[in-house]
Amino acid sequence: MSTERIPISRLDGSHERTQRLLIEVADVLGHKWHPVILTQLLSGEPHTFSELGAAIDDVSNKMLSDSLSTLEERGLVDREVVSEKPVRVRYTLTRRGRELEAVLDPMLRWGREHLAADAVDRSREPAGPRLPGHPGEEGVADE
Repeated sequence: MSTERIPISRLDGSHERTQRLLIEVADVLGHKWHPVILTQLLSGEPHTFSELGAAIDDVSNKMLSDSLSTLEERGLVDREVVSEKPVRVRYTLTRRGRELEAVLDPMLRWGREHLAADAVDRSREPAGPRLPGHPGEEGVADE
């Protein structure tokens, strides 16, 4: 993977191919569960469906199944049916999937630096819209 920076000038609206490529990358990594699944599989060991489900907090079986299917279709995850009794399926990363470690690590680092404190602060706030005159209101109430 090249570490050469892409000049900002190549990312403007006149570069349709660059925009399409960014949209494709965001389609894979922008899904809530895809980076989580890929990071879990980066250990290098094959994981069964139930191991992944147990290791990933709050993911439903349907969402995990759909996500694994999509990642397999994209060539990032290998699915191997093991002919044992009971029959099991093991998931591993493909070479392309392993190469995403170079993308996922900076995402995690950025998140720890810029989002970790925000996430803690947001978890302490009550859910729902902020109303004028209530704590945490950033706007000015109408007079």
